[in-house]
Amino acid sequence: MSFINERVKAPGVPIWVTLYLLVVIGFGVILGIPALLDNGMMETQTVGWGGRELGIAIGAIIALLTRNPMAYTVIFVAGVFRELSDMLEALAETPANTASAVMIGALGLVGAVCAWFSYRAAQAQGNASAV
Repeated sequence: MSFINERVKAPGVPIWVTLYLLVVIGFGVILGIPALLDNGMMETQTVGWGGRELGIAIGAIIALLTRNPMAYTVIFVAGVFRELSDMLEALAETPANTASAVMIGALGLVGAVCAWFSYRAAQAQGNASAV
């Protein structure tokens, strides 16, 4: 873990936030590329969905490479809104897919907490204006 602490994670960001960012990258690439190539695992994984997933994964890779806590914040906020739209879509299905909506909502909540910790780290570095 010292390699991750010293060379991978952004300064001031908790290690678990960086590990979650790695999960975001993994799922974005693993699920995004097949969907973008029109080979998604589920009917809802359209080309547009794949582009969105892969786009967030690429942004997360950039955040990881720059080790910038504000970049982490931006990616996590984008993920929260992605989860919110997916949750609303699951609830709009007939019948409503409540179980998926709850699971997606939980992921959105984790993303919001990660965004908060990342923003705090950016403030501590002086990369974010006080709100």
